[in-house]
Amino acid sequence: MMCFALAGLTVAPAAHADQLSQLEAEIHDLSAQIAQLKATQAQQAATQANQAKQLAQPVAVAQAPGVELTPMKAEQLSASAEYVRRGTMPHSFIVPGTNTSLSIGGFINFQGIYDPTENLGPKFAIGNLDPKGSNARAQSEHTFHFQDKVSRLVVGTSTPSPYGNITTNFGLDFYGFTSGGDNNQALQNNSWGARIVTAYGTIGPFLVGMANSNFIDDPDSLESFDNAGPAGLPAARTPQIRYTMHLGKGGALSFALENPQTGYQDTRDNIEANTKTNPLPDLSVKYEREGDWGHFQVSGLARELGFTDQNGARKTKFGAAALMGVTFNLPHSKDNFGGQLWYGAVGRYLPDDFGANVASVLAINNGTTAAPTGATDVEVQPDAGAELFFQHWWTPKLRSNLGLGYNHQRLASFLPADPTNAVTTKTAHINLIYRPVPTVDVGLEAMYGQKTFQSGTGLGTQSAWRMEAGGIWHF
Repeated sequence: MMCFALAGLTVAPAAHADQLSQLEAEIHDLSAQIAQLKATQAQQAATQANQAKQLAQPVAVAQAPGVELTPMKAEQLSASAEYVRRGTMPHSFIVPGTNTSLSIGGFINFQGIYDPTENLGPKFAIGNLDPKGSNARAQSEHTFHFQDKVSRLVVGTSTPSPYGNITTNFGLDFYGFTSGGDNNQALQNNSWGARIVTAYGTIGPFLVGMANSNFIDDPDSLESFDNAGPAGLPAARTPQIRYTMHLGKGGALSFALENPQTGYQDTRDNIEANTKTNPLPDLSVKYEREGDWGHFQVSGLARELGFTDQNGARKTKFGAAALMGVTFNLPHSKDNFGGQLWYGAVGRYLPDDFGANVASVLAINNGTTAAPTGATDVEVQPDAGAELFFQHWWTPKLRSNLGLGYNHQRLASFLPADPTNAVTTKTAHINLIYRPVPTVDVGLEAMYGQKTFQSGTGLGTQSAWRMEAGGIWHF
């Protein structure tokens, strides 16, 4: 028995040693697994960081030279390209996953209009004033109406490319044509027809599409709630191809081929009709310069005006026009003043709401429908006009504008007298505009205008008034 006891004492330490060795082996294996797991996690983190860097790289390309994009809070917390970044254009953002900047903006326009003399429509179109005593004028004396059809939506993009930034601009308002006139459409839930205002793209110095004419001068014009502004002020949008050269120190020279459209008036009582004969695009050239002192522009227009008569004979006339405008900023204030002058075969580049003949750049002597002439005589009818304006800031939030407008068209002597024609139009606008916050303008505006009829009508000069309360909400 003593032998068996001694043997048991010998085996017990050996068994305990085996258990310790097994436990040490298991701990070693567990440590190895933990080390492998840490290495795998580190590798995955490095891979994710590299992928995030690669995803974010296209967004960085959108940064224009010299333009530093301010990171948003989300960008500071993560490099993921899923977050939205500020774009290179004002009030724009980078479309996630692309290098395109997108902006969405526009304004809501509201007008309350009172016409004591005659309802001249959504614009103070003094050229459309009817003679005193006419049924048309009597039907719309002392009228009041609301309208918001000039409200506009504008979507723009900018994408960098090796050829310069590629941009697009699409603008839409609700000043579309209405069969039967504005009053007819207002009966249908007071809705308006949409129309394209701008639809163009640019790449580097080139612009292609629907935009303001290269000939007109928007900066040197009156700020007005009225949709038309001073009498006869050139204001046209047209499809075109334009090339602009930046000359430094705020200067630029641009050339454009613009959509040709020849309006005419004839001896058969056709007024403001369009010919189907447009041999060549209109060519416009503009030079402008801008600085702290203000803005200056001079532009010219060359047009090949055409008409095909009832005998199939094509008649063409060369027409040219010139425009000059300037705005001066007064020192030590926000006040400014300026104006424009224009002369020549302007035609459709003037608004068509200052008299039926304004767009009639050609006068056609083709007899009457019952007795057409054997040969058609074609004559160019030039326009001459001017605009003056002054803007005064009473306080940082309150300002006033005063504007005067004048337009005259030299009608051909062979045209029959027509009471819808306006030989001369004159207007005066004065307003008071309050800006409670940077995105809202509200105010009042008063307008006075005179229309001079053709001498053969015996109507002379007649006048009209308008009062308007307006508001513009920008977004």
